[in-house]
Amino acid sequence: MQKDIISLICDSCGCNGTEAQEHLDSELRNLRELQELDDLREDDIEAACLNLGLDLDWQEYFINRLAGA
Repeated sequence: MQKDIISLICDSCGCNGTEAQEHLDSELRNLRELQELDDLREDDIEAACLNLGLDLDWQEYFINRLAGA
């Protein structure tokens, strides 16, 4: 699944795999910071998807990553 998401980010952003991974890591860091501050909202996860050019179907991926899965 990780490879799939990187490919999708590459396609939507027109970047290479390394840059896509950096973008993904940045979004995950931001979401974790919000989670630690107890300020994480559903629209933050939606925004992460949209920022990366992903369908909202990928929200579950971010929820699972934040839950440690």
